[in-house]
Amino acid sequence: MAGAADAPKTKFLSLALTSSTADIAADVPVFNGTTFVQSGYASAYAHSEWGGKLEYWNMMGPEYAFNVSGGIGTFSEEDKPGTAAAAGSGSFKYTQSSWNIRVGGDRMLSVGEKSYIFFGPGVEYWSGKAKFEDKSPGGLTYESKNTTRISVGARLGGHMMVSPKWGVTAQVGTKIGHASYKEEGAETTWWPSSMEGNVGLVFKL
Repeated sequence: MAGAADAPKTKFLSLALTSSTADIAADVPVFNGTTFVQSGYASAYAHSEWGGKLEYWNMMGPEYAFNVSGGIGTFSEEDKPGTAAAAGSGSFKYTQSSWNIRVGGDRMLSVGEKSYIFFGPGVEYWSGKAKFEDKSPGGLTYESKNTTRISVGARLGGHMMVSPKWGVTAQVGTKIGHASYKEEGAETTWWPSSMEGNVGLVFKL
């Protein structure tokens, strides 16, 4: 049976690995036979990312907690030319980087003596960009501007305590938000949605 999580003023701190989605736009220059030119339109796309997150809970009552978290995300891909590639072709590298901050509230309940479940809504601010590197002779390196995204969402998770002071935590969630991007006068806006999850260590303070 579930009961009150803990006394008011109890605090939890977690450090977790994350899996989520980056929403990015870019106007990647293309070679027109003479030089590299941009189209004047920045197309949006979604791509997976992984990273780390630091999250803090402060119990405001026996069942309710205020929480705040901050995290970073990244992705990297390198494509090396094969035997069918043109002579002298170099590798191509794509990278992403992002950061985020989230503020929310959870209802937290104890399950037995060593486990807690929590669920609740939150608001997240996210910012990320991408970099494209063509390492062929005369190849282009292009880095996008920052895409910004503001999302609302909810998640469900739990803490499994190994000892009175530390344990394992995991959660899954979903969110929907508004993303925007500007570059050289071009502007792109869209409403992305995605799932996310993380797993890590939690400490009871």
